[in-house]
Amino acid sequence: MGTGNAELGFGQGDESTIVSYGPNSSNKYVTTYFRKTVSIITPGQSYSSLKLQIKRDDGAIVYINGAERFRTNMPTGTVAYNTYASSCASDNGTVWQSINLLPSYFANGTNYIAVEIHQCNATSSDLSFDLQLTATPVAPPVTATIGTFTSLQPSNQTQGLVIPPTHTFQMIARESQAYTTGGKVPARSDFTGYIPISGSSTNGFLHVNHETTPNGGISQFAINYNTTSKLWGISSSQAINVNTSQVVKLEKNCSGAVTPWGTTLSGEETRATGDINADGYQDVGWLVEVDPSTKAIKQYGNGKQEKLWALGRMAHENATVAPDSKTVYFGEDDVTGCLYKFVATNVRDLSAGTLYVLKLDSILVSGAPTKTTANWIQIPNTTKADRNSTYSLAISLGATQFNGIEDVEYGPDGNIYFSSKGYGRIYRFNDLGTKVANFITYVGAMNYSINYGTGTVSEAWGIGNDNLAFDGEGNLWVLQDGGKNYIWVVKNGHTQASPKVSIFGTVPLGGEPTGITFSPDYKFLFMSIQHPNTNNTLSTIDAAGATVKFNASTTIIIARKEYLGTSILKTGFEEPLITSIDLANPIKVYPNPTNSNSTIEIALLEDSEINCEVYDSKGSLVQVIAQGNNYESGVFQAEISNLLNPGIYLVRASINNKPYSIRLIKQ
Repeated sequence: MGTGNAELGFGQGDESTIVSYGPNSSNKYVTTYFRKTVSIITPGQSYSSLKLQIKRDDGAIVYINGAERFRTNMPTGTVAYNTYASSCASDNGTVWQSINLLPSYFANGTNYIAVEIHQCNATSSDLSFDLQLTATPVAPPVTATIGTFTSLQPSNQTQGLVIPPTHTFQMIARESQAYTTGGKVPARSDFTGYIPISGSSTNGFLHVNHETTPNGGISQFAINYNTTSKLWGISSSQAINVNTSQVVKLEKNCSGAVTPWGTTLSGEETRATGDINADGYQDVGWLVEVDPSTKAIKQYGNGKQEKLWALGRMAHENATVAPDSKTVYFGEDDVTGCLYKFVATNVRDLSAGTLYVLKLDSILVSGAPTKTTANWIQIPNTTKADRNSTYSLAISLGATQFNGIEDVEYGPDGNIYFSSKGYGRIYRFNDLGTKVANFITYVGAMNYSINYGTGTVSEAWGIGNDNLAFDGEGNLWVLQDGGKNYIWVVKNGHTQASPKVSIFGTVPLGGEPTGITFSPDYKFLFMSIQHPNTNNTLSTIDAAGATVKFNASTTIIIARKEYLGTSILKTGFEEPLITSIDLANPIKVYPNPTNSNSTIEIALLEDSEINCEVYDSKGSLVQVIAQGNNYESGVFQAEISNLLNPGIYLVRASINNKPYSIRLIKQ
């Protein structure tokens, strides 16, 4: 018995450790035995496979923890110490023989690997042995993010919110809902800004703008996430107090932004005239900054709650503050709207600074830039008269007009992105201070190939680009006001030459998606749905189990199902797992016939891919019920729209690509 490094053997001259062949060279040992211990921690969890490789001259049998797992160049059946190899190794033990082993062959902790090398005859001139064990670690689990989804198939609006089956939503507020402190939530909910408390993704404030006139407004909700129920709750809610002599009123509060220091900016999308308090400033057409800690418009050391006069008057839509806490980018939602930049004199203080407007070095042609360079032109901004006239001054200075700027965002790549509603484009540029470089159309103004899992279709981007937001992976989320009112996601790495565009959602009939922000961990998306059709009657169950009808402005939170409540698609968690189903007819539609809406149920024996659609008698698609992967075992349930005209319809479903169909009669 002895120890030593491989290669082990004799007679070839390449051995690191010489092994004895016994006392008689004419009658060498038939079998030589080797053993080694190896320590493996949680083999089934740590490793996906283990590869064993062995060099042998002549034959070998490998045992792991006493069980034979591999033999090479050895006869079948029982082998004893005096059993010869099947043949003399033609490779002289220079070629690796390999096999993949299951992690289950190994125990947690110490393992024993034993090998017996057999000669082909008693006078063999050599023996050779080497072995190596290579483990392939289990790949770390891919953490699904809010941007991990299969694109929806392009379709028109229905009465419900359509999002991927991997995600769910919770209604957090609704038009006419009572505040905890006086009054009710106004209509036309727009910008929906989450302001974290001390950077928390589970505890913060939600500011919702209300695009109403002649009086606008801002709602504040103190919200928090329960880690046990996986639901959000409201601890208090109220309207922001704007009843001051300086503010006078708010009107048509549209979009906004969350500042790096934990306040929000809210824009008045109007240039209505009037100076009720005779202070020299027109009353509306400004940005305001709201402090959630005081539940009021911010003061700047002068004891006055004032609007942000220094940022100019226009039909404000949105603003974004750069990481330097001094630079603000914003635009005007008007056919002739321009793009502006404000550089504050002091950080976190927007009461004073220098105002600029963007002028491209060449004109736009149907919205397309013809050059990639531009300049920032300073706008007079010191007197009340200057500030009241920001828009007209910008035009007089030759500023480029972008046909309705809905949102501006400071990208994670340091570039500036902004949307043009009328031109149907998202532009991107690099701000060099007084000049701009690399001004391009980032996305829009063309058709994109949408892969929705079971097919691919070309879909026009369309006009109506509205609110923008980046998630934690650098994907750009775009809300569309008009057209089909999609929630688009432009994946990180997208270019117009190599597009990466998906459709995340479609909001209910008559509604537009508004506002969009994320929690700091990017698990939760906050947004509102403004002015859906008041006659929408379809009932949807949200993550909290509440019945939601999208027939009024609604504020919601969206997340992947694992982070938000108990999804209606996850009934298997709370109901007994289905162990047998009627494979010939796993779907049911009831009532059928119907004069209202019907329910479809699909029984799933295992996690499945479901596609389900409703067609009329002419073969036209009228409703998409479900599309995608990862529907969990149990019973999938959804409603068929009650807006179908009387007639005969075909409900077509596939479960893991196996087709089924049911005829539905609408009376």
